[in-house]
Amino acid sequence: MATEGRLQKPQLRDMHITKTKKSLVIVTAIVSVVGLAYKILVSDAYEKKVEDFYKTYNAEASLKRMNEAGLMESYQT
Repeated sequence: MATEGRLQKPQLRDMHITKTKKSLVIVTAIVSVVGLAYKILVSDAYEKKVEDFYKTYNAEASLKRMNEAGLMESYQT
């Protein structure tokens, strides 16, 4: 029993500071990963869809359809 060694004393002072620093590092890493994943998976995908939509979008044809449907009563052709 004498050869086992002693247990380390627990940290009683500034334990909250140590835990807070560790938590801040972990939270910063998680937020960075989630932010990057959101940008890649959601934001970039949305921008691609909008870009593809406007490649074939014809504003004049859209305006003509709205006029024919009676949605643009104040517009004079």
